Amino acid sequence: MILQRLAEHYDRMEAEGVTGLASEGLSEQKISFVIVLNPNGTLNQFESLLQPEGKSLQPRRMIVPGQSKPSGKGLNPCFLWDNAEYLLGYTQEPERVERASKEFEASRDLHLGAERAINHQAFTAVCTFLRNWSPQQGAYHPELEKITSHFGVFRIAGAMQYVHEQVSRLDTPETEFVGQDTSLVCLVSGTEQPVARLHQPAIKGVAGAQSSGALLVSFNKGAFTSYGKEQSFNAPVGKTTTFKYATALNFLLSSRERRSRIGDATVVYWADHHTPVEDVFAHIFQDNPAESDSTDKVQEDVTRLEQAKQLLLQMRSGTEPIKWKTDDIPTRFFILGLSPNASRLSVRFWIEADASEILHRLETHIRDLSLNGVEELPSIWRIAQATGRAVFEKDRFKHYDGDSISPKLAGDLTRAILTGTAYPQSLMATLIRRISMDGHIRGDRVCAIKACLLRNTRLTANPLEIPMELIETSTDIAYRCGCLFAVLEKAQKDSTDGELNATIKDRYFSSASATPGIVFPRLFRLNGHHLAKLETGARIYYEKMIAPIMAEPFEFPRRLSLLEQGRFIIGYFQQNQRLYTRKQESNTEENS
Repeated sequence: MILQRLAEHYDRMEAEGVTGLASEGLSEQKISFVIVLNPNGTLNQFESLLQPEGKSLQPRRMIVPGQSKPSGKGLNPCFLWDNAEYLLGYTQEPERVERASKEFEASRDLHLGAERAINHQAFTAVCTFLRNWSPQQGAYHPELEKITSHFGVFRIAGAMQYVHEQVSRLDTPETEFVGQDTSLVCLVSGTEQPVARLHQPAIKGVAGAQSSGALLVSFNKGAFTSYGKEQSFNAPVGKTTTFKYATALNFLLSSRERRSRIGDATVVYWADHHTPVEDVFAHIFQDNPAESDSTDKVQEDVTRLEQAKQLLLQMRSGTEPIKWKTDDIPTRFFILGLSPNASRLSVRFWIEADASEILHRLETHIRDLSLNGVEELPSIWRIAQATGRAVFEKDRFKHYDGDSISPKLAGDLTRAILTGTAYPQSLMATLIRRISMDGHIRGDRVCAIKACLLRNTRLTANPLEIPMELIETSTDIAYRCGCLFAVLEKAQKDSTDGELNATIKDRYFSSASATPGIVFPRLFRLNGHHLAKLETGARIYYEKMIAPIMAEPFEFPRRLSLLEQGRFIIGYFQQNQRLYTRKQESNTEENS
């Protein structure tokens, strides 16, 4: 089913004329250098294609003949593109000098053997260069050390196209395995096709997998042999179908708008045609979904992103039902989660559902997550990150420790959102434990705790109601305890004009949220000292704030359960938002 949907997605992209999509017999590779030749085949220069991207230099993606670089210890030269060892016999590792010379000879023999058949002026120049070049000459070109990190191609000086673009791919010499014309019924398409012995091109872009690429389907052990049929011949998939599904998956993995990282799983998602629902996924799954592979966006992309933002706002507010043109909602939506497993890939999860159903599940997730005071809702990636230990630098939050994040938790969270089931129990427990340990109460953590409380209790007989803003008339004791703690902390800060080495939050939040009956009496004794330092007006202000929170019925419980601790944290956060919002509003009125 997965292979079939990916192959169909390739057909969709091909029909739409998607830029950068490789045709059969071609593949996309990372090219970092160009061997520029004069028309007579002499060397002109070595040119770098590395481009700045963020803090590092990245190669250019280019469509070249053939599939991904074959793995293994044998000699596997590629046609008109390859690494520096094959194209030049060049290596920076002394122990590989002999091996590099053999690789160069294999590449030279491949190209020279095809020279007469191809009969192209640019290709003849390449063959002339390969005849006259020796691996020892690489030592006279120190620039190679900086630019040969990936693959290279050829270009004739003054030409607009690379040599592999000038030479027809139909003239590419056949380097496939023996028995390539064995035809059987493809298990995916149902048509008779030559069977792919190896599923190429290899899949690249899955975090943690081999950089040279891994396989989604492979058979390389004797236990997989059936009735004398080895490797992929015992589960035949056609070469054309294999190319389509692998190319479509590689294309999705190379697109930042269709790929995200959730724990140790790399997730790709797509629909059966363009729709704002795809872009909504980008906003929810990624931390920076607006970022694309190019700084230039066509008008269609800008319009689609704006539509997605409007849809997100509509989902969050819940003021009206989600509406979209019927023609724009695809019949099916697909989500695939992959994780590395040696030279193969493991399918962490696969979800196929109606787009309207997926949209409804996302709407529920967004509304459960929404809180006043949190303008940008956390993506799934950020929620997973928030379960890590908070790292501080000079008493300021820097980031979450990624090494302390459970990859299983992130995958379970994703599956819960997409299937509409309960969030993993460990999510809220982990968040509350982290807050107790590092004291960092941040919007992404509180939003996730609120979502867990709403969804998980909604699936029981006692659903909770937690609005987006402060509930001043709440009868929930745990929630009111959190609100009370926020007021006591603010009073302490105002009594010292903010000049404190540690607040009551730093010292007592963890114990107050777990055992309020033991801790709050001490906090009230401290509060008496804090209020005594304030002016009369400020003291009356805080006394009036505390009174309705502690209105009857109210009694500090000795212990709070995990769910009650979650409500304590939400009460603290929402009361803080109200306190500081009022302060900002009063400052604005005084300045106006």
